[in-house]
Amino acid sequence: MLISSSTYIDDSKNDGSAITRSSDKRRKIFFICEPIFSAFAILPLIIIFWEAGWNFIIDWLDTSVGQHRITVPLLYVFSQLILLSIYTTQDHLYEFLAGLKNDFLRVVLLQFHCLISALSYIIQWVSMWTLWDYYTSDEWLPMLLISFAAILAIIILVGHPCDLVCAPFVISYDSVEYNIRIGTPFTVEKMNRYVAHLLNYIFYEYLTSILCILAWRGSYKFLDIHLYPENEIISGIFSLSSGYLLYFTLMYTQALQNNTAYSISFLDINFPLFLQNLRHICSFFSCVLLWRGFWIVFDEFIVAVSFINGNRFKFYIISMIVSFLILSFMKTASSIHGPMSHIDDEYELFPIYRNCFLSKWFEKENSSLNEMKSNSRKTTTSELYTITIF
Repeated sequence: MLISSSTYIDDSKNDGSAITRSSDKRRKIFFICEPIFSAFAILPLIIIFWEAGWNFIIDWLDTSVGQHRITVPLLYVFSQLILLSIYTTQDHLYEFLAGLKNDFLRVVLLQFHCLISALSYIIQWVSMWTLWDYYTSDEWLPMLLISFAAILAIIILVGHPCDLVCAPFVISYDSVEYNIRIGTPFTVEKMNRYVAHLLNYIFYEYLTSILCILAWRGSYKFLDIHLYPENEIISGIFSLSSGYLLYFTLMYTQALQNNTAYSISFLDINFPLFLQNLRHICSFFSCVLLWRGFWIVFDEFIVAVSFINGNRFKFYIISMIVSFLILSFMKTASSIHGPMSHIDDEYELFPIYRNCFLSKWFEKENSSLNEMKSNSRKTTTSELYTITIF
């Protein structure tokens, strides 16, 4: 209530300081919780989906139908055609979903788009990985050298190896804004949009994806050979432990790299790009360790349960459905393949890897709650006005 000008100013200051304290507290909570939630709640579900889908295809390739050598190239072509359609229709789909009045239908169509994209990437990776297994050496040293060469090629091609990094560093939020239109490293303002999408598709789904697969494949092989090969469980646990240690170190210190106040060393001042690329490479190896660790642990469980049930394919499908539904209810099913465009983080807690799922979720829920309160007030006001008139 406005009693005097001095009272009004004091209330404003109190409200402003209260809002600032609340915002600072929220920032601290998000800063602490975002990496933890991504690593322990979201990542395992993503890996279950990928592993179940991967094992389904690998086991199917061992059947009489899948054993034909032409099957794997056909799978790769099939996945590429689906991805091509996703790239070329993105503008039309975005306009359709953005203008859709039915929120429930929009969510269903968005989740279906996420599912098709995720399945396409699994088929793409399994088929290309298998083709490399068919036609290249399985010796760990050549594979590791090819992996290093692929990482170097990505740095030369893109300028940084950020595309090698995935969950838990990169977590998405299910939204039409972030998961329909695909970001591009090119300047395409004056280019025909279909030509631009085709160029983007070739760049990401042929050049970059093949190099990423080679980088992951060699790193995996090296760890399989040299990290407790006689005991897979110990190997998996060691991978998880070292992966988590590296992950939390990189996540909680990335803000320091962009803060000039901490740039006191010769490398910080003169070679910031070198340090940034080194961070990306360390993040990539953290992803490899975490994914491999979970993959081994889950493989022991999934394979054991699937053999007990007697129908491996059915169990794989159930695992994929359950993990996808949980991620969808959490509004992060798009993390299975990663966000397709840049996600804005209003808190700027993690400037290198935009890990802002919780803040986006809170923002959305808070906005919905405020909208409901606003509608409730409007309804109440309308009812009171009607009663007064009559």
